[in-house]
Amino acid sequence: MKILFTALFTAVTFLKGYSQNNYINWHDNTKIRWADFKGVVETSSPFAAMSAVGINYKYNSVSKGKAVEVSFEINAAFDKTKSWSKRSEQTVNTLKHEQLHFDICEVVSREFRKEAEQTVYTKNYKNEITRIFNRYTRELQKLQKKYDDQTRHSKNKTKQKEWENLIHQELAR
Repeated sequence: MKILFTALFTAVTFLKGYSQNNYINWHDNTKIRWADFKGVVETSSPFAAMSAVGINYKYNSVSKGKAVEVSFEINAAFDKTKSWSKRSEQTVNTLKHEQLHFDICEVVSREFRKEAEQTVYTKNYKNEITRIFNRYTRELQKLQKKYDDQTRHSKNKTKQKEWENLIHQELAR
């Protein structure tokens, strides 16, 4: 179960090939399904599946003297076109593991949202936002790697359950 990190920035979403139907934004009542994995399967990969998840954001800004007010829309997103799975290895446990990758992305996107909304921006707000976003993208990558390493890509059932409990507690906050 490999994870691909996609740093999505909605201001450039009009690029060729973009369609909102290619993404699922995280919601507490929305779960990914095997049918959502529409990417080209990497048959040489040792992994059963790969979830392409990332933080999608857009913002509006208004100058107020020396400060800039910025409002955000920030979502954890699952990219259907880059996510793939090997049909012969599609199990309930593997799908739960992949869902937790998406859930971890939501936890980090909430942290990013909180900091982004609380920051006082200057006229250099675009760079300030980018720095914050890049830091949370790195945090997301580290956390996803730690999750896969500790659970051995879902094979360590005890660690998998520990991660599920931890992430579900964070999401319940």
